[in-house]
Amino acid sequence: MKNKKKKLKAIKKLMGQFSGVQKETYGKRIRKTINFEVEDNEDITSSISALLEVCYYALDGNGGFVSPKHENKTQISSVTKVLEIIIDLLPHDQMFCLQRIEQLLSEQQNVKPNKQA
Repeated sequence: MKNKKKKLKAIKKLMGQFSGVQKETYGKRIRKTINFEVEDNEDITSSISALLEVCYYALDGNGGFVSPKHENKTQISSVTKVLEIIIDLLPHDQMFCLQRIEQLLSEQQNVKPNKQA
């Protein structure tokens, strides 16, 4: 019994170091996420552009991108999944933050300094 507890503890330790699927609390539920490493904002946009280009070529081209061992999948379903990933990669929070910063700077420029006589 003690040996099983040690093994279980070792497994839990290994799983804690695993950088694959991560669990995090999201409201009343647990969501699972993975990490996508980028260098900077330009890297984000170039990754999104590359994914969009793949979708374009998959839909526009005559050849199939679907592997024969996945015959139940179609180009449309594969492209739909990639588009869902692209939507998740879009930097919505960063854009909201940038919009708010621009708004604050605009308000500050509109405030005229008090002139003392």
